[in-house]
Amino acid sequence: MRTCIFLLCSFLFHTSVLGVEKDSVAYYLDDIVVEGAINKSSLKIAENGALALEFDIMHRLPKILGNADPLRYSQFLPGVQTNAEYDAGLHIYGCDNSHNLVSIEGVPVYNPSHMLGLFSVFNPSHFASMSLSTNVGAATSANRIGGTLSMSLRDTIPHKTTGSFDVGVISSQGNLQLPINAKSLLTVSFRASYLNLLYSSFLESDDSRSRYSFGDVNLSYLYKFNKKNSICVDFYSGNDKLSVDDAKENVTTGVKWGNTLAAIHWKYSGNIRINQSLYYTGYKNNLYIGSSSAGARLPSRINDWGYTADARHKNITVGFSFVNHHIEPQRPELESSSVILGTDAKRYNTYEVSLYAQYSGNFLRHFAYELAAKGVAYVNRTTDYRHWSVNPSAKLMYETGRVGCFEAGYALQRQYLLNTGFTSLGLPVEFWFSCDVDKKPYLAHSFHFAYSKSLFNNKYSVGLNLYFKRLFNQIEYNATPLDFYNKEYSLNNVIVRGDGKNYGVNVMVKKNGGALTGWVSYTYSRALRRFPIYGGGYVPANHERIHELNALLTYRLNKKWDFGAVFVFASGNPFTAPKHFYLLNGNIVSEFGAHNANRTKPYSRLDISANYDIVNRNGKNMGINISLYNVLLSDNEIYKRLKFYEGKFYYSGFSFFVKVLPSISFYYKF
Repeated sequence: MRTCIFLLCSFLFHTSVLGVEKDSVAYYLDDIVVEGAINKSSLKIAENGALALEFDIMHRLPKILGNADPLRYSQFLPGVQTNAEYDAGLHIYGCDNSHNLVSIEGVPVYNPSHMLGLFSVFNPSHFASMSLSTNVGAATSANRIGGTLSMSLRDTIPHKTTGSFDVGVISSQGNLQLPINAKSLLTVSFRASYLNLLYSSFLESDDSRSRYSFGDVNLSYLYKFNKKNSICVDFYSGNDKLSVDDAKENVTTGVKWGNTLAAIHWKYSGNIRINQSLYYTGYKNNLYIGSSSAGARLPSRINDWGYTADARHKNITVGFSFVNHHIEPQRPELESSSVILGTDAKRYNTYEVSLYAQYSGNFLRHFAYELAAKGVAYVNRTTDYRHWSVNPSAKLMYETGRVGCFEAGYALQRQYLLNTGFTSLGLPVEFWFSCDVDKKPYLAHSFHFAYSKSLFNNKYSVGLNLYFKRLFNQIEYNATPLDFYNKEYSLNNVIVRGDGKNYGVNVMVKKNGGALTGWVSYTYSRALRRFPIYGGGYVPANHERIHELNALLTYRLNKKWDFGAVFVFASGNPFTAPKHFYLLNGNIVSEFGAHNANRTKPYSRLDISANYDIVNRNGKNMGINISLYNVLLSDNEIYKRLKFYEGKFYYSGFSFFVKVLPSISFYYKF
């Protein structure tokens, strides 16, 4: 604003001098420097109400083993629940991880996790930002009953070649942006790990030894025909390999998993804004558990072919999506023999067709509303199961500069892709399958209320969110890997069915500008499930953390130094404790108590980091990052486990390999 006033004054003075008469006296002003502070935050609210996090903040945050991961830090956003070290899942408004959609420009990425939950498949240097939508039932969202997290590709073409490289203690990554001409850009990003070379001792626990490696690559080609039309071709491929050898039990566990994605996006920005995407995305995993006497493999995969299109003109949005799922649910394969598989071990071929419309408007002076409806046709060709539905949603908003912004909404949501498995502790042993006559689609009635207000000339902002979700047709896995050796396997026999409810409140205070930026939030959240097999009453979901306090802060000291810190304190996770242990024919047999009636110890963690810029001029930035993970040496339990050693039983908590993880990395940007 001051700059505008200065330019206006300069123009007026200049005009006066040119128009003076001969006997007038001209006065000349000395140079004037106008300075003003701009309150800029990396966390913003997008046009659709989603939270948008720009990736410039990633450079200043603590790096876990030299890597600042976007999916990991999305867990510090309001409405998202953090997890233990091995769990990279998102729990938005109390939902299970599989209730949410994680995507690149709307294209699904299944199980987007590397490195036992510490790394995701997203290389932050390849993307411009990520957006998190906790809004219930937006018409343009996917058929999920949770939230959505989407990575946004770069849409600007630099004038010259730019890039960045990070070399850390367990992995390195690089990014190159290569402008071919004024209209096209090729972006290449890659990562590779060498964890086994320097951190092999961290992968040893008791009598077990682990080996792990991962690598991935991103390629994106952007071509802008003109100011209104652009096309982007995007490709991703990543693979992980983990093996664990238990010398005491003479058991080897191995897991291989990976993602592949290819997509073409076309965007038109005229009077009518049109977005279209044609894509393929696939994910597969293969778990092996074996000893010298027996072994079993548990492969599964999901492949999607899809097309989406939406058009927006003023306050009307219409869209269409089609996706063909090819699914192979987890199926056991015994070595040197075969198991009798139930009918659920088929390969499923299903379709989802969605057509939606959304209308927004204003009335009176400060009120706005949004009405939407989505029609969905689902066909399971394998079992000849069909389902049609109409899913409405509505939002009402009230906003004044003095009071702030209020929002209330309701949505009916359905989800046709189902997910379950042994555990979510960083191992890809969960798998996808389709609903049918025995496994109904997930259904949720979702309500939310939100309030936000900017304070002190937008230097600070506060937010309040309340939510309630009533869930139906929920499922949970009720088997162990040993069941594959003992009885006929059928998916219908190893899952339990029930319902649930999520409710909670989140309060956040955010500092938007200055040397110190970031936010602090507190969440009270309940995620309850009810299954007849557990007695018919509500029990906590496996991921529930009732109380949680999060803080994420960055501080710019001077041109050379900047610092970052994240802190989390949360209630412990539920678990089912055993009541009795005894030996039967040389085997350990346990009797368990009430389902999820116990909790691990409260979780706390503080991570800090410092960046020192050796060079930061002429568009070049070179320096060193030093990070410490879990500075307070908190002994956080991940889960409880039973061990039998020298004729005695041990039942205790299992924690991360080491208490504190130091890391140092070298970065160079040009």
